[in-house]
Amino acid sequence: MKKTLLLCSILYGSFISHAQNFQFNSENSKRIELTQQFKEKPFEFKEIEGQNWIDFSKLYPILSNEKGAPALPLFHTTVQLPETGSPELEITFDEITIYDNMLVAPSKGVIKRNVDPASVAYTFGSAYTTNDFYPASAVSLKTPFIWRSMRGVVVEVSPYQYNPVTKQLVVYKGIHISVKKNTEISGLNELSGQIDPVMQSLQQKNVLNPKSEKYTPMQESGSMLFIAAPALMEEITPLVNWKNQKGIRSALVSTAATGTNDTDIRAYIQNYYSSHPDLVYVLLVGDHDDIPAHTYGISGGENLFSDSYYGQLTGSDYYPELFVGRFSGTEANITTMVNRTLEYEKNPMAGDWMEKAIGLGSNEGNGIGDDGEPDWQHLRNIRTVLMNYGYSEVAEFYDGSQGGADAAGNPNSGIILPVVNNGVGLFNYTGHGDVNLCVTGNFQSTHVNQASNNGKYPFVISVACNNGTFTSGTCISESWTRATKNGTPSGAIGAAGSSILMAWAEPMQTQDELAAIIGETYPDNHKTTLGGLFYNSQMSMLEEYPSGNGVEVMQTWVLFGDPSAQFRNKQTLPITVMHAGNVPMGTTSITANCDVEGALVAVSQNNVLLGTAISSGGQAVISFPALTSNDYLLVTATKQNYATYQHAVQVADGPLGITDLNMEFALYPNPANDELQLLVSNGTAEWVRIIGLDGKEVLTKRLSNGNQETINTASLRAGYYIVEILSAGQSMRKNVQILH
Repeated sequence: MKKTLLLCSILYGSFISHAQNFQFNSENSKRIELTQQFKEKPFEFKEIEGQNWIDFSKLYPILSNEKGAPALPLFHTTVQLPETGSPELEITFDEITIYDNMLVAPSKGVIKRNVDPASVAYTFGSAYTTNDFYPASAVSLKTPFIWRSMRGVVVEVSPYQYNPVTKQLVVYKGIHISVKKNTEISGLNELSGQIDPVMQSLQQKNVLNPKSEKYTPMQESGSMLFIAAPALMEEITPLVNWKNQKGIRSALVSTAATGTNDTDIRAYIQNYYSSHPDLVYVLLVGDHDDIPAHTYGISGGENLFSDSYYGQLTGSDYYPELFVGRFSGTEANITTMVNRTLEYEKNPMAGDWMEKAIGLGSNEGNGIGDDGEPDWQHLRNIRTVLMNYGYSEVAEFYDGSQGGADAAGNPNSGIILPVVNNGVGLFNYTGHGDVNLCVTGNFQSTHVNQASNNGKYPFVISVACNNGTFTSGTCISESWTRATKNGTPSGAIGAAGSSILMAWAEPMQTQDELAAIIGETYPDNHKTTLGGLFYNSQMSMLEEYPSGNGVEVMQTWVLFGDPSAQFRNKQTLPITVMHAGNVPMGTTSITANCDVEGALVAVSQNNVLLGTAISSGGQAVISFPALTSNDYLLVTATKQNYATYQHAVQVADGPLGITDLNMEFALYPNPANDELQLLVSNGTAEWVRIIGLDGKEVLTKRLSNGNQETINTASLRAGYYIVEILSAGQSMRKNVQILH
């Protein structure tokens, strides 16, 4: 029996009730007004112990998960709070519907990915013998959180309440929400009112998630801090230099300065963040013994090892203020990671490999995964998002025979590895796992190390148990980032893996959101870096699953790789930049004409970032303090999916040209491969040296002829260099590109 009550106004204390379709109405100094309309779906049923029970798992994406209690739909939104105070909320309903004689199936509780959900039996807990509605309130507020300089709170709504004794199911519709800004009462996680340059552009949004935009995304524009073990400082320096050249102001410190335990290192980051409020990225360079992962304690017999801890700096919540990544391993491993990242960002291998992806997943999780989906269906939906965006291929490797592009039977490494070798830009895994194993396909660290995908590096997102357990050995996520073949990098540009037994549904939401951001489904949420993609997707997960396993996933999912590395998902396009080749001492700006809108153009000197600008209308004007050194400048232009532009600009007291040195020289061919010809006319050269754009000298040669020389460049890596000719204590420089 169904009864519907149409209501004008029902006050529900100080709680707020939402479900789907949130709409922001108005806001003033005292309150925020929202409206929500919940749309019911026809019931579906499941047979349990010979009776038909309502099964909401296939109807709504997220259900309550208290074991043995009714599994009811939950919905979440986030509102921005004042910096201080405790919010008070008033609710009115348009309509209440009551169903009589209904049976609602219980939740199986929280299930980790080392357990097949189908093997877990239904149980009926104390809620089924209590004559009361579950949950006790249709709406609850989670603990307020601080996210950089923004304070907010997640609102959890159960539009259904169920009394298992009377078998009444109540539905609330048409909810009008008034969020009262009570700043007279002290609240949790209050702010001190600091200004945050990274968040300033977002402060106008009062409702962070009206569902069309979801959570307010964290921006990627900001500075970077590298923390390295002393023995790894030299190996990481080329990457630090590149970030400064690129336009990400970066600093490198040793654990000799930060301390070597998690408390001291986090305190150092906290202090650095306080004095550098534009800080966005942190890269930890070292293994667990060098820079220990923090543990949040023991759960299920496992330490909750966390790197995200180092980026959770404000309040007692788990929303990150910073994007944290890790390079782990030996000096040789770090060199591999640095070289791979430099290649990926500066000189990616040609081809369409970055427009291809892999989805590898189990056939388990039906009814308990995020959106009620089994793993393979979840990955197929991600495939649809990627293909609609423009990916040319997304391989389907699923347990069982799921039709579509999935071959019959179970996948194995023999069919997965060739696709990796041919090149993919994204690799999603969803299934069971272990430290060195993806169970579906029996894909192991040994197969990662066998891969010959040199130059074609995927971003690996692993929803599996223990794929990121790096504290007591080498995990498969580390194998992805350490891999080499024939002495050069193979493997992945980055890999995300859990340090513990992973939750079932929660990380699937992260994977969904990451695909949605890559696929540009949100007009105002375009992210391009590994950290921006991963951590914004994690915040989406934390909003949808704001407690319990959601928090645990945020704590224990480790990002191996450079969080500032710019993800590639389209074939590389050319970029043309034109600017002066020499400038006088005292110069305070460089104007660069750029044929690509929105490119980041940076000017650096001796690996110190001087200034940046974003190209607009075909031009970028980069301003900086007056030049006091005649060391050459580097002009660098970058944008996602474009080739990197990088060239030197000569600095002198006056325009330093050919007549000043009474010498002319030519370099050919340019670009060159294994040999570079130097031809000097109208003068005599004494020395030639070649300098990498990281400032390191890579070749020095005394000229025997003085007029013509052949320079062997076979040992140089592909990229741009500066060739300097010296004569009588003076020098001239030209740019040259080496191809291999």
